[in-house]
Amino acid sequence: MSITPGSALYYLILLLIFGNLLAFFIGVLMVTAPARLNNLFRISNRWISTRRMTKPLAMPRQADRAMLRYPRVLGAIMLASATLILIKGMIFISGVSIADGGRLLARLYRGVDLSAGAWEVTWLVLLTIIFLGAILAIAVGVMSLFTLGKLRHWADSANRWVSTRQLSKPLDIPHYHLDQLVQAKPRLWGGVISAVALFSSLVLWWFVLGA
Repeated sequence: MSITPGSALYYLILLLIFGNLLAFFIGVLMVTAPARLNNLFRISNRWISTRRMTKPLAMPRQADRAMLRYPRVLGAIMLASATLILIKGMIFISGVSIADGGRLLARLYRGVDLSAGAWEVTWLVLLTIIFLGAILAIAVGVMSLFTLGKLRHWADSANRWVSTRQLSKPLDIPHYHLDQLVQAKPRLWGGVISAVALFSSLVLWWFVLGA
């Protein structure tokens, strides 16, 4: 089997060969100088918690106070804008068929290769999203004008915070069982790693050059 030089698969195999050669070097180091490997493990096993890095992103920011400071003004703007979108949209849609809408999207996104049927489905989905969004905006606008208390109650229910950091907490615990197993018998595992890495490198090299 031959791989065309310059193709994505060619460079992928070269990257895999480089990784196996690096693994072979580490395996040889485990066999010949296991003491140096312990120093390498102390550096590589330093735990970096992603939960601490993402903590600022998991803090809720309340925007309702600013948005609902003038609820009736905001409701009137949303109601007028959504009504205008519905009216203009209905006038536009009435003169455009589904097939014409699909062709319109195909012309706008010429770089995307889709069939005519897929463009027509995309057109229908897009219209549905716009229509439902306008209906929701009208509902929120009416509630802002006439039933502000119910709108605040809905906002409190929708703004209930669910922290993804709590869900991912079990994944943020380090496990060093494999490292301890390798460190217990470094020469044995170094020989295994070196043999497997060398065999993999030769097989991948055969793929690159061809049989």
